[in-house]
Amino acid sequence: MKNRILLLAVLCLSLSAAAQEQEWKIALHVDPNFSWMKPGSKDIEQGSNKLRFGFGIMIDKMFTDNYAFGTGLNVVNTGGELSYLYKSLYRSSNSSSNQEVIVNLNRTYNVKYLEIPLTLKLRTNEIGYITYWAQFGVGLGMNIGAKADDELTYVRIRNIVADDPNTADIDEASDTWDIASIKAETSEENDIKDDIKLFRSSLIIAAGIEYNLSGNSSILAGVTFNNGFSNMLNNQGVKLDSTGNPQIYNKKPETYDLKAIGNFISLNVGFMF
Repeated sequence: MKNRILLLAVLCLSLSAAAQEQEWKIALHVDPNFSWMKPGSKDIEQGSNKLRFGFGIMIDKMFTDNYAFGTGLNVVNTGGELSYLYKSLYRSSNSSSNQEVIVNLNRTYNVKYLEIPLTLKLRTNEIGYITYWAQFGVGLGMNIGAKADDELTYVRIRNIVADDPNTADIDEASDTWDIASIKAETSEENDIKDDIKLFRSSLIIAAGIEYNLSGNSSILAGVTFNNGFSNMLNNQGVKLDSTGNPQIYNKKPETYDLKAIGNFISLNVGFMF
């Protein structure tokens, strides 16, 4: 984290030297945010929202005194809490083989993106020492890290007893999904990068103020709403039936593609060069 902040500071200072002779405005900012994940299926339950932090560089290319193209580079920490069923494998300590299980997963996602905003920024003339601004556009993000805190509750376990022990034909076996009597598990800081899609796109709407200190130096404060367009999740879940239990058809759990959209509202505080 310290290395990233130092890199952003060096880049910001380098760009600010060029900004003295060109119509550029550059700022280094930190962004505490309130983030959540919106499920894309009735089979996924949304949990609590989370407070996280990000930081970045804002770069405005001025067309006139009142209009600019806004871009930059942001490190965005986002996520949320979701609960859903999924199919997995389980091996007990006294068994030599895996058994299929259906698990209720309560997962708190902590996902990090490197995001480039592409926005149009509108600015007022300076009123006193204050300039008011608003911007809107899109954000293009790439996943650079994903962790999760998990709570697993085992719901069903698949038991297969063949009529003929020498046959491998499952259709001829007694095949049932019984209630699982396996102790619940919890784990923290699990690497789930493979469960998160690589790219994220979003709508950006923001507004705020710049308070002029002297010359080109200003204090920046604003609020940003970042609404995801694209699905964050890979993998599949297990559907629920009308009673809230796993939906099983022809001895197989009915599955679906997991889908959730990540959103956040951030407070942006920074220093403009």
